Amino acid sequence: MSERAFRRHRLAFILVNAALAAANLATGAPWWAFWPLVLWSIALMIHYLVYRSARVDDTWVEERVLDLQAKSYDLGHMQAIREHPAPAVGKPADSPPAPPNGP
Repeated sequence: MSERAFRRHRLAFILVNAALAAANLATGAPWWAFWPLVLWSIALMIHYLVYRSARVDDTWVEERVLDLQAKSYDLGHMQAIREHPAPAVGKPADSPPAPPNGP
């Protein structure tokens, strides 16, 4: 999906719903323009999510990871974890052997 298609959809959403709301106010009828607004909002949101997900690629992911790491207050801790991963689940690697069980 292209950005151009999404922009057209958004513009149509704004213009048509503004016209419907104006017509609703002019006629003085109960607020019937609410339902087209809600349904079209859902459709526009789905269009936006599909549009954004189509634009995600490896470059975007890498840029986002680097951005989050740069903003992290604990970047040094994250690097230390990468360099020295935690031991396997169970006993720590430096612990003495367990005492034998039994009499």
